Amino acid sequence: MLTSKDFERHSHEYGDIIVSCPVHISKGIRQKENEQVLQLCCALLNSCGGILEMRNIDFSNGTQSKSLDAWWSGMESNLANIMSCDDICNYFDFIGNYDDEYFYLFVKSAEYLCTLDYNCRLPTDTATHCVTYQSAIKLCSTMGCSKPLSALPPIPSTFLNGQIEESLKQEGKQIQFKLLVSEPDSTRTLGDKVCYHSSRYISAFANHEGGHIYFGIEDATAAIYGEEISERDEVKCTNMIQSKMNSIIWGDTRFAALKGVHWDIKFIPVFKSPNQQRRKVIVVSVCKMFGGVFTSCPESYVLTSQVQANRWAPKYGIRRLEFDEWKAELLNQTREVKSLNSRFVKIPLRSPQSRLVYSLPHTLQAARERVIKLSPGLSIHPKNILQSLPDDDVRKAVSKLIGTFSEEAHLVVFIDSWGLELDLPPRPTSIKASFAVISSLYGIHLACLVSNPLPEHDVWQFSCLMAIRIKNILVQHGGCVSHLGIKTHVLDMHAPFMLENFQGSIDVDVYPQTYKLREDDLNEIITALTVAVASYKNLGSEKGTETDFYFLLTCDQLELLWCHQFTKELWIHGPPGSGKTIAALEMMKEFLRRGCLKHEILYVAENPLLCSFVRSFDLCLVRNRRELLLESVNPTLSGQYSQIKNVIVDEAQNFKDRDGDWYALLEKLSKQNVKDPKDSTCGYFWVFMDYAQKVHKFEAGLPGLIGKNNFILREISRNSKEIYDYAKKFMESSAEAKSDECVAVSKLGHEYMSGEDVSVLKCDKAGLQEMLYKVLKHFTDLGVDVNDMAILVSKKKEAEEIEKTVREGNLLESVIKSPTKLQSLTVGPPKLPVSAIPTDSSLDQTDFGSEPVSDSQNSPPSSRRSTVSADGKHLTVSTVREFSGLDKSVIIGLEPHINQDHGDMDKFLLNLVTRAKDSLVILTTSDKMMGTLKQK
Repeated sequence: MLTSKDFERHSHEYGDIIVSCPVHISKGIRQKENEQVLQLCCALLNSCGGILEMRNIDFSNGTQSKSLDAWWSGMESNLANIMSCDDICNYFDFIGNYDDEYFYLFVKSAEYLCTLDYNCRLPTDTATHCVTYQSAIKLCSTMGCSKPLSALPPIPSTFLNGQIEESLKQEGKQIQFKLLVSEPDSTRTLGDKVCYHSSRYISAFANHEGGHIYFGIEDATAAIYGEEISERDEVKCTNMIQSKMNSIIWGDTRFAALKGVHWDIKFIPVFKSPNQQRRKVIVVSVCKMFGGVFTSCPESYVLTSQVQANRWAPKYGIRRLEFDEWKAELLNQTREVKSLNSRFVKIPLRSPQSRLVYSLPHTLQAARERVIKLSPGLSIHPKNILQSLPDDDVRKAVSKLIGTFSEEAHLVVFIDSWGLELDLPPRPTSIKASFAVISSLYGIHLACLVSNPLPEHDVWQFSCLMAIRIKNILVQHGGCVSHLGIKTHVLDMHAPFMLENFQGSIDVDVYPQTYKLREDDLNEIITALTVAVASYKNLGSEKGTETDFYFLLTCDQLELLWCHQFTKELWIHGPPGSGKTIAALEMMKEFLRRGCLKHEILYVAENPLLCSFVRSFDLCLVRNRRELLLESVNPTLSGQYSQIKNVIVDEAQNFKDRDGDWYALLEKLSKQNVKDPKDSTCGYFWVFMDYAQKVHKFEAGLPGLIGKNNFILREISRNSKEIYDYAKKFMESSAEAKSDECVAVSKLGHEYMSGEDVSVLKCDKAGLQEMLYKVLKHFTDLGVDVNDMAILVSKKKEAEEIEKTVREGNLLESVIKSPTKLQSLTVGPPKLPVSAIPTDSSLDQTDFGSEPVSDSQNSPPSSRRSTVSADGKHLTVSTVREFSGLDKSVIIGLEPHINQDHGDMDKFLLNLVTRAKDSLVILTTSDKMMGTLKQK
């Protein structure tokens, strides 16, 4: 059994936040000397867990065992209230005896936000009670308009002293009695007493069905006596109640309850009072409100850290949550983006402060099976990381240490890995390698391999900080709520018995028995690691809005970035919608994390729109091919490329072998600053492409695939099933690639159907504008935002003509403002086929909305070459080629055509079709094109 002395001997090995406070076990738990215990416990529960160190002030004062028993029993009762009566044995492990100078409390992360006092009540028939966690969620998540005061039971207009009013014989959930004159003499005024007793009833009644508090009626007998009050005191009492109402939180800190609308106070005369006293029944009324009514801000805490002079040993404190952030965190686990539910699944993360993460349905399981998994042998992640270590001695020492776990299932993760996001200060130079081991037999260990540790305590502090950050991402980013203890080790790689010392150390238990990993715990930890590593922020995220959520990379993307993050030269192939640009952005973020500067990373694409989109993230230097080649030969501009260390090429199939050898230039730039091949900060040359989308027949300037490292992304999440099935036929016809080309075989990552089949419509040239209007009007009537539509044509000149037509004909204004529904319009010959546009019955399956949320996991919100605007709405008009790599919910293709001598029609149509996420309409005036599109 772990003792206080054991903890003190191994205190430097705990990868946990440790907070401290003094305690007096001889005094009551609610006394000032002990008030910090519950606050710190609440903060630890809400902040990934940790260890509370309690200095026993009474340890030398002759206290006995019963003193500790009584004191801790009271604490446990209060902790149970914090946990909403959950089983506290699953969250707390107490270590220490009554005569120890220190007690230690191991605290596991909670599975929901913990609160010391909700300051929120609900009524019973005789009293009120504090709400529970579940009740608080229900109250805060229920929206609606307040009920009027007139909906409350009527208030009598007069009362008789000592009588019982027929309508007020009994208290209930809307009526409560209080006789203040029966209270002992007090220094408090009548107004103070009314405010004091009103508070809890106001919250309780407003959270239920509204109600009245009658002051001056004896609650045991319902006899009416009234309260002695002067006219002047009535005014004072009204003002004090007004002040009280202003301090109450009515579901929203911005809302103010109005007298006579949401609450009221009345003074009803009591006749035949003794000695002709001026007595009145004071009635405070409140209507039913929604969103939760609180007498004051709920009392809930989280940990804070302030970096001290020693940057590797932060000091932790606590902070009380403000109401708005408390409410947001309370409802965090119930939050969702409804527009994503048809295509993705929400990953259930239970820990406080966890993220909202969406994934393709099978991704997490596939990632666990293919990418991040436990296995015997040397299960080292990421792949090839040993080759990036500084010298042979370090590699040999690491291999020797990891060999300790080779006989059983384990996972070794190096700290310098993409996706961990530990946000650490610069580490001590003596640390040569750091890795975490997750073992089915030994638990979780963090090892720091050092050479000449100077000073030693700095290295230990830094290793503990690393372990704390690892635990934080597993809990907050990955949603792990298992008992999670990380033991740290600092090992001198030159010590003669390094391996023996390590093996002896991992056998020593420093955590309570509840921290022993079971199979379920192990699975949860690996799942949490996968979620933490593979989640990336939605490209349109804005903090505190519905768009503030994360996506999980597809299994292919995760395998690419996790397993190949140290592959210097790589060709990545993927069909449209497989997430090539997302992977490129994530890798560039990794370059920055490793220490690269923005001007040392170069992103190149053919498409100016795609370049504009990537430039908006401010991660790197962005150029399209022509800009690059022109600037590289200009003496005044070429100097900016001399510091380039890493190069990313996107949509390379669209490049043309004109203006110079772009491939040779970029390959040279990627290698120009490489001094050490093992340096993981430079020398990367990644090329993303899809030969199936190579529209033109010119040479792209790409060398052959033989001898190259190739990786294939196959999984598509952008398109609905209807659009994917239509596009697949173009993909199959494009699969007849040259021997030196690679065309990825795709698969759809979800079963989402928008309910709209691909529509191919034919009309004559004179009716094209009217047909375009009909289609735009159809989608706006369905609720699609104009901002999420695009018209794509074949040539730039045609795009300019369409813009002019739409603008001069006020087409967009008519679409937005016209109340006319599509069904009531007629179309000149040829008429719009009924089957071309979905009927009302098919719309039930369609989830269109105007939310600015990109519901395509791997598709960026599109930039635009040009737009037509009206009433703040922007309709994108572009060419298929310039829109390559981008997408919209609705794509309208106008008159698709191509010069067959210069391009491939199937590949051109594949580019057009796959830009649409939910709906695709193609308009043509050509019988031949109509036949081609219908055959597909």
